[in-house]
Amino acid sequence: MIPKYQKVTLAAQEAALKAELANIRTGIKLFQIIHGRNPASLREMIEKKTLLPARIGTAPPSWSFFEDRYLLKNALDAEGLKLDAFGNPFFYDPVKGEVRSTTEGYENW
Repeated sequence: MIPKYQKVTLAAQEAALKAELANIRTGIKLFQIIHGRNPASLREMIEKKTLLPARIGTAPPSWSFFEDRYLLKNALDAEGLKLDAFGNPFFYDPVKGEVRSTTEGYENW
């Protein structure tokens, strides 16, 4: 029973890592478009807010906006670094605007 549980847990962590990397990368692209530069750090994306158009599903734009952060303030360590699904900090290169996991075996995702 335990090996099956470990396999399911690993699959869930991998799915969460893929989703979080996609979210961070989308946030970086949005930040680049709005500010014309890469964010200095992932922390800047957590602290800085932007206006986003409000839209529900495939409905036409409502022409209203809401303020939100580029990245949500969740899964942070004591220093405010964003953690991956395995509990390790992400590595962010502000020159290239690239992010990756520091968890062994997932560095190239």
